[in-house]
Amino acid sequence: MSEKILKIIKICLSFAIAFVLVFTALFTYREHLAETYELTFLSSFIVGIFFIACSICFIFNKRIPQILYLCATILLLIVFFVCIVFSNQFQMGGGFAFLHIVNPLLVLAYYLVFCDLSKTTVKLVPMVAAIPLLYLVFVLIFGSITGNYIYFFMNYEKVGIGYSVIFIIGILVGIFVLGFALYYLNRLIQKLVNKNQRINS
Repeated sequence: MSEKILKIIKICLSFAIAFVLVFTALFTYREHLAETYELTFLSSFIVGIFFIACSICFIFNKRIPQILYLCATILLLIVFFVCIVFSNQFQMGGGFAFLHIVNPLLVLAYYLVFCDLSKTTVKLVPMVAAIPLLYLVFVLIFGSITGNYIYFFMNYEKVGIGYSVIFIIGILVGIFVLGFALYYLNRLIQKLVNKNQRINS
């Protein structure tokens, strides 16, 4: 596949993914605007904006740090796994099915097929925890001010500090494990793709 065709495909897919993410986030929360602080909304909306920016970068031939795709994928997968594990605590019908399941898997598929981290140092992988950590800090501050900790496991006043701490540590460990796993999986895929291209050339 030529570089020009691949570029066109990436531009079209990036715009399409951005539309799906942003539209489903806004449509699903159209009657819940006061709750757009939830990670379910923010993850799809932020990653959607990121894909719009990527589309523009492709058009103007600007390089995109590939580690950012991993960060975006991890952010959505956090929503995916938390909602799967605690499915009885979250809405799963209608637009929420997209936000919780379809959108994360869509971005994961793009990451595995079109991203190349073969030249990205492993030292950058811990960056995947940056946005989730900022959000956890936001939740604690927001909860201490309003009494609404957004997610039940963050309400340490109700479930206990120990439970909240263990849950946060579990989430962070999961983020790092998933981050490194997807990093090396991407490199493996790219290695196989490059090997196949050399054989066919």
